Amino acid sequence: MKKTALCWSSNLENALDIGAKSYWYTVCHPQNPLSGVPHKNPWNQDEAEFESTIYLADDCVITIRPARHSHDVNGDANQEKDHYFLEVSNQDASVILSSVQTYQWEEVNKLAFFFRGISFTAATRVWKAKKP
Repeated sequence: MKKTALCWSSNLENALDIGAKSYWYTVCHPQNPLSGVPHKNPWNQDEAEFESTIYLADDCVITIRPARHSHDVNGDANQEKDHYFLEVSNQDASVILSSVQTYQWEEVNKLAFFFRGISFTAATRVWKAKKP
């Protein structure tokens, strides 16, 4: 299933007058219906004049997930503080690859760079080579 987003646009002249963009996006999530989405330009509050559906390519989604945890449900969650898991997934999150170790912020960002702008198919090959 293709992941979609809505592309909204408002009055270009009004947006340019304040140095803002006249278009914005809303990524569609099945668990979050769009009924509460404001149809106004987030920068100047102009009403949307145009809406179109766009279909996102299956580029990999990169998630940097905090790893801080506790071994007790009610305990102080300070294990692995300032450490993160790296996850990559396809656009609809039906396949998620999660690192088996944690990384400090600088390390996880360097590792995430290998997945920037590539398809999920390519990301799975990089994942196997890097073995995060």
